[in-house]
Order: sequence, then C-alpha cells, then structure tokens
Amino acid sequence: MTNQKTHWPKVLRLTALLAVVAGVIAYGTFVWRENKAMDEMVSPGLRLINYTDDEVYTSVRNSKFPNPGQGASYDMGPKTGGAGLMCCVPIPARWRPGIKMNVTYRFGKWPEGKEEKKVVELPEYPGGEAGDLYLVFHSETEFELLSTNFAPGHPRWPGKQVEAVIEGLK
Repeated sequence: MTNQKTHWPKVLRLTALLAVVAGVIAYGTFVWRENKAMDEMVSPGLRLINYTDDEVYTSVRNSKFPNPGQGASYDMGPKTGGAGLMCCVPIPARWRPGIKMNVTYRFGKWPEGKEEKKVVELPEYPGGEAGDLYLVFHSETEFELLSTNFAPGHPRWPGKQVEAVIEGLK
C-alpha cells in the first residue's frame, strides 16, 4: 500500500513535466512561424507624387539593402505623378516597428539643386498588408513615404488627403 501512494505523485509529476514540455514545443513552433513570416520580403513598386512647383529626382532604398539595384529611382515633373510605377523596393511583407528606408532627393533641373538624404521609418501598412510604395512630396521640405494598396482619394488612403489637381490622379 505504501508503494502505491508513492507511485501516484511520480506519475503526476511526470505528466505535468510532459505537459510543460509539449506546451514549450508548441509555443516555440508558433513563435518560429511568426518570426519566419516577419522576415519574408516583398518588392513592391514605387509611385511618385510631386505636389511641388519644381522637378524632383528621387531614390528609395531599404536601409538593410543599401546596394544599388535594391531599390528604385524616379524623376517627376512639377505637379504630376501617381500613374507610373518603378520596380522594386524590398520591404517586409508584414509591418513591424523600425522599418527604415533611405530616401534621396533633389529638386530642380539635373544636376542643379542640392541632394538631400533622409532615413525615414515606414509607417504601419493599412490593413496589415504591404502595397505599393508611395513617395509623396508636399513641398521641398515635407514628404511622406507610405506602403499601401489604396491610392490618393480613396477613403482608406493613409496619407494626407490633397485635392487631386495632378495629372494622373484625376
């Protein structure tokens, strides 16, 4: 009878240990899948919208991929944009905080104008899905870089709403 009493606590401890190990394995598999999904990259095109009165030359690159060819360059006349698409800028398929992008731009006739370089954080993707990258210049000192499946004028456009006076956005 004493042997039976000591046997059950051992069985319960072994069962509890197996349950904990199974839980850790299941959680680890979930975390691994989530992290793998966070590392998946997509390469959307770049759309440029220029609301300024001057020409602009731009380049956008993911800061993790600074090599030439791993981004897109674009030039656009004054008060135009939105219709064309330049390929491709690698970004994570799923948004997470801290996605840094290198934006280089110059206003004026080439090669006039001072080249500016900024590192900007990509804001959260609307609906959680990566879409085309929109680089929107509101002035020579203010721009937005967004990844979205919604064009300006759409109710879910995540950027500043600006009256569509630009060719290609009407």
